[in-house]
Amino acid sequence: MLISCTSFSFNRDISSGKKNLEDFLKICQKLNISGVEFWDDHVEYYINYGGSIKELKEKIKSMDLTPVTIAVNNHNFTSLDQEIRKNDIKKVIHWINIMDDLNCKILRVLPGDLIALNREEEKLFPLTVSCIEECLKLAENKKIVLAIENCPKGTDPAVVKKLVEEFNSPYLKTCPDIGNIRADIRYPSFNSLLSLAVHVHAKTYKFKKDGQETTIDYNKVMKMLKDNDYRGYISIEFEGESDEFTGVKKSLDLIKNYL
Repeated sequence: MLISCTSFSFNRDISSGKKNLEDFLKICQKLNISGVEFWDDHVEYYINYGGSIKELKEKIKSMDLTPVTIAVNNHNFTSLDQEIRKNDIKKVIHWINIMDDLNCKILRVLPGDLIALNREEEKLFPLTVSCIEECLKLAENKKIVLAIENCPKGTDPAVVKKLVEEFNSPYLKTCPDIGNIRADIRYPSFNSLLSLAVHVHAKTYKFKKDGQETTIDYNKVMKMLKDNDYRGYISIEFEGESDEFTGVKKSLDLIKNYL
């Protein structure tokens, strides 16, 4: 099992312009975090301010880091408006076509609005299936794995597993996020996604004095990953209100404690 970090852990600083992706890479290098995950908006910011995909790839390589995942935010696969769904398909296809340029093989995608899917699965599930089908054609051709994350918070991820099983493709897997699962079903639901997992998000918010996360039992989480023989990256996704660097450092120490 290897550790990565998503640029979303520094979303406040990156979105406000206090940091950019180069700063994010330097922090990962400083903390000896080998893998990096990029939020799609953050890559767009980088390009809009004069950077390029080629330059980003070269910087990653020069720092001896591994580009693990890009997270694309396609929230509208469940929209009842066909044009809105088509625009989200185009967004995902755009990023699939960029993946090789970054030497990256996993694209984190969303099932659309998971809250809506939980509420109206019978009505919306076919829409998501249709959108995934369009994207998966190109992903399979380019040998890019689409990893569906259970997002947002407070949701039941069962429909994500159902989506992946619908296609039974080696290029469609899950990206389980322990922090997004409803608290009452958190651990069994997380465990149910691991046999199909190609990438994992380790959500953290706040820490106790002993270094443990206050809302998520990472002893249980890491044991489940080991029991399922998960060998991919576990990606730090700090979303707490405290200093982002400190939050990532504490998250890293917590995860390393159980490796």
